[in-house]
Amino acid sequence: MNTTTKLIIWLILTFLLVWVWFAPYLWYPCWQEVFCVECIAKDSTEATTVAPVPEDKPGALSFRWDDPTPVQREVYDALKSGVLASMTDDNILEITGLYYEGEAAPEGFDNMGFARAAEVRKLFPDVPDDRIALKARLLTENVEMAKTKFFDGASFNWLEPEKQEKESVETLEGLVIVRFPYNSTARISDPAIDEYLEKLAAHVKTTGEKIRLTGHTDNTGGEDYNYQLGLDRAKAMYSILIEKGVPANQISVDSKGKTQAVASNGTEAGKAENRRVEVRLLKQAEEN
Repeated sequence: MNTTTKLIIWLILTFLLVWVWFAPYLWYPCWQEVFCVECIAKDSTEATTVAPVPEDKPGALSFRWDDPTPVQREVYDALKSGVLASMTDDNILEITGLYYEGEAAPEGFDNMGFARAAEVRKLFPDVPDDRIALKARLLTENVEMAKTKFFDGASFNWLEPEKQEKESVETLEGLVIVRFPYNSTARISDPAIDEYLEKLAAHVKTTGEKIRLTGHTDNTGGEDYNYQLGLDRAKAMYSILIEKGVPANQISVDSKGKTQAVASNGTEAGKAENRRVEVRLLKQAEEN
């Protein structure tokens, strides 16, 4: 056996030795898939598992559809502490209950918003009654989601005593409120209203956005009377915007009469807040 033959034999043996030593590591995934029943089952399960639906968990202070009772979580204490941190010697805590059209008004309340505000008020026993103001506000977005999920149903605001009387024009999230005197379709005379209507007209004439005007009243008088009064208020605003050049097809009018109070009708100040027209710029999905 010459030297060349010996060298070839040695190389073959060396290759075989290396292959035997490292093959299990190199080929493990392949033969594991063929022979490991548990691994095959595991891989099959992972491939067909559907991602879980996100859990429907309440926030710090949440509500369910048609239910005035708040649901609290541990983080509520932090929320409450944050609210009370702004309390001074004489300011007023305004608690606004939020609600959706279609939620039934509990007995003794004008709407679900007031019922929620009353329940939340119980969570602040250290604040005297004369320093609490309960309000209600209608929500218009995510209505279908709210029917099956938890949602925020209350908001908080501290008012200075001398500023409790509401302005004749007030901007809230997604809408502007214009207030009216008692039993009148003539808006309160205020330069701020004139300025707002002028800017609104110029804006929608440029953008082509549509406006919804919804008239509201206090609870004085019957339902039919108040429906018509609210509608007349909305039409009065409609006429002003037409005079300012807004095309008629960009404006719609409606009335809720006395059915959607935002403040208690038990006081004159509350009634004054309820006599209003809400001006809302419509998103495309709301136009129909």
